[in-house]
Amino acid sequence: MISSLMRKAGQVAEDPVLRRWLARRLIGRERGPPAQAPGRPPYLAEVAPPATAAPSWTGSSHADRFAPPAAPIRIALAGESVELTPDDPGALFTRAYADLETFLSAHRFAWVPLAGKAVDADWVAALWRVWAGRHAGRRDGWPWHAYTAAERAINIIDFSDRHGLPGNPPDTLSLLAAHADAIAGNLEYYGEHYTSNHLSNNGRGLLRIGCACGLADVAGLGARIMIAEAGRIFGRSGVLLEGSSHYHLLLTRNYVDAWRAAAAAGMPEAATLRDIAKRALGVIPALRLPAGLPLIGDISPDCPPAFLVGLGDPAAAAQGGWPDVLPDEARTRIAALLTDAPAVSPDRVSEDGWHRFGQQGWSALTYVPPDGWPPMPGHGHQDIGGFELHWKDCAVLIDPGRGSYRDGPSERRYVSAQVHNSLTVDGHDPAPVNRPYYSDAFRRRILGDRPTVARTRAGLSLTHHGYGRLRGGGPASREWRFAPDHVEIVDLLQGRGRHTVQRRFCTAHPVETAGETADIAAGDHRFRLSAGAPIRRQDIICWTAYGVGIPGSLLICEEEAAFPCERQVRIERL
Repeated sequence: MISSLMRKAGQVAEDPVLRRWLARRLIGRERGPPAQAPGRPPYLAEVAPPATAAPSWTGSSHADRFAPPAAPIRIALAGESVELTPDDPGALFTRAYADLETFLSAHRFAWVPLAGKAVDADWVAALWRVWAGRHAGRRDGWPWHAYTAAERAINIIDFSDRHGLPGNPPDTLSLLAAHADAIAGNLEYYGEHYTSNHLSNNGRGLLRIGCACGLADVAGLGARIMIAEAGRIFGRSGVLLEGSSHYHLLLTRNYVDAWRAAAAAGMPEAATLRDIAKRALGVIPALRLPAGLPLIGDISPDCPPAFLVGLGDPAAAAQGGWPDVLPDEARTRIAALLTDAPAVSPDRVSEDGWHRFGQQGWSALTYVPPDGWPPMPGHGHQDIGGFELHWKDCAVLIDPGRGSYRDGPSERRYVSAQVHNSLTVDGHDPAPVNRPYYSDAFRRRILGDRPTVARTRAGLSLTHHGYGRLRGGGPASREWRFAPDHVEIVDLLQGRGRHTVQRRFCTAHPVETAGETADIAAGDHRFRLSAGAPIRRQDIICWTAYGVGIPGSLLICEEEAAFPCERQVRIERL
């Protein structure tokens, strides 16, 4: 409790916007935040709890049974790899983990689909027996959190469809039905302003358990939740409204998965789930660049981005990721949907904040939250002005993502503009920290007008008002101008007085700096970044999955400037 109070006191001390909110609350100028209403969403108010009695397995039957594992195994969890021996399989659930997400991924059996067709079925069965023995009778704590219960049930169901039910089949069926009870009784609904994509995944867990165990009421409840929550979490274009490209793939996978299970079970809701999935799939081409998907925003611990690459590239779907890990019938059904989903116009996706642009062999992606604030709830970072830049199939400048959800200085730094292809003024991010209890009126009062983005003859222009909250700050604009052999990035900062301006650029390629230039060696390509100011280099990690990264470089141009001022960066091919 003391640490919590100290953390909150630190937030107040460091955040002038939070102090302003609290002061206005004290004098009655701001309304209190919407009351959290944990429990069932309004659309379930008249829905009775689902019946989970007498489950019956509807998946494939397998005559083979499992043997005790005979050799050690190394399991890839979120951010950590663990080696287990046959004499102590339970160590997976009893050892200490530095990161809560690593602990949760063990209890979710998240490593099972990632192992693909090479999964050791005997080890899965052994670990399931251990887990059931430890946790089946005590249904509380993090191991039975609704999101974790849904993920675990789905992973065990998919495994069972390929290899047979682990453990004693009747007991396993009863335990899966108990997962449905745990999810339905602890839905992650926290009011209209606080509910994230977790509630949708609660629905997915119920739908998958209901379809697999012959529990029609459970499956129907899950479908109802998923369809209703799609209106909350997806924008009009079909893109996820949480500011993360990887999370868009993850939630797209969830809806494709729910549709194929519902269709196989003959559920009437399958048609609506298919429409939602197709729209989400149609967004992916607008998020991908030639060298791959930029990892803008958080990287989910549920699975590596590479595991979902097949969603945006049907040809890659048979390379060991999802849906290649599913049974033949499911893969065939999903493959037909992937090829049938029409691409959504990039202009429509731009309306929800994602802008793919470029010309002359260059391509870029930037995320601009429509209201100027990082999404809340969401998985976005301080992304205004940040971008990823590719030259044909070479990723020149990248968004390095975020490696962990732990609340340490390093993790917070990767959320800030300090590790983005962006800029800061006097050390401040382009937007304040967004807090769930801020009202929309308060947010508008702080940032004023919404950001504006416009396509130009040479590229794209962005104007935002985030620095207007600072003393002497004003509107800021960034314009990208493309030519065959170079890109120019022009920043115009309005206001008055003298300020420290830091422009930053991230790359995963080797870099050599010399005064006001930095040479980037990207395989067969060479690029020179000229900033008109001295450039210094810092080592960073460019995250490729949760807790997994490669070495990278952060190029920093820092200078004192009198506002208004204009600064330019030129990136040219050598």
